[in-house]
This record gives sequence, C-alpha cells and structure tokens, in this order.
Amino acid sequence: MILRRVVPLLLLGACAAQPASPDRQAVLREVLESYRANLAGMQPTAAPALPRLATAPDRASALLGQSPEALRRWLGEPRLRREEGVAQIWLYQSSFCHLDVVLDREEAPGSPLRVSYANARASGTERRTEAACLQALRQDATPAS
Repeated sequence: MILRRVVPLLLLGACAAQPASPDRQAVLREVLESYRANLAGMQPTAAPALPRLATAPDRASALLGQSPEALRRWLGEPRLRREEGVAQIWLYQSSFCHLDVVLDREEAPGSPLRVSYANARASGTERRTEAACLQALRQDATPAS
C-alpha cells in the first residue's frame, strides 16, 4: 500500500529533475554572436592582379580575372547569359562539355566586369579532362558579334 503512494511521488520527482529544453532564441543568439565575431576578425585583402592571357586557357581557373571580351575572343558568345544583380552568369555548351562562368564587379564604383568563378565539366557518360572540355568549347564556339 505504501509502495503505491511512494512510486508516483518518485516518478514526479524524476520528471522534475529532467533538464528543461534549451531556449532556442538564446542558442540562436549565441550562434549569431559567434558568427559576427568571426566576421569581424576577417579583414578584406586586396586580390593579386591576375595576368591577362594571350592564348586560350586549358584550365577553367585560368579564366579568373579575365574580361568578357577575352571570353568572347576565346569561346565566342555564351549559349545562355543571365543577370543576377550586378553579376552575370554565362553558360557555354558543347556536345560533351559545359562551362559555367560568373562575371562580377569589385565593390569600387565603375569597376569592370571580371570572371570571379569558372567551372568546366563533362556532360554525358564519357570522361573528359578539363582541358579537353575547354578545347571542345573552343571548337564549337559561336563567333562573337
């Protein structure tokens, strides 16, 4: 009989001892403060000047820093061009390869468009190197108008 009265009391005591669920707002605030502290520690650095290439590159990374005119000279007009704010996204396609290029401006007023991202990839089932993709894109280039 006493056991029937004591067990519920013990169970209630065990429930009360459970830690409360964390305050989600407090956790999010802590994460945000940590993120802000990390950002405050980062200072922008001047990007090194990238060389202007005389010949068509064999790596997509060599396109970084290049002008739209250089892209058109090497690869012709893109198949697709889309504006995203101050940036432009260009897509080049050949039968077996795609090249994604993002051109944008530095934060300085009047700065020219430059390639900030480039990624060449094979499409389909055949394996192709990045150099082979860029070569195929050059061969299939639509002449610049």
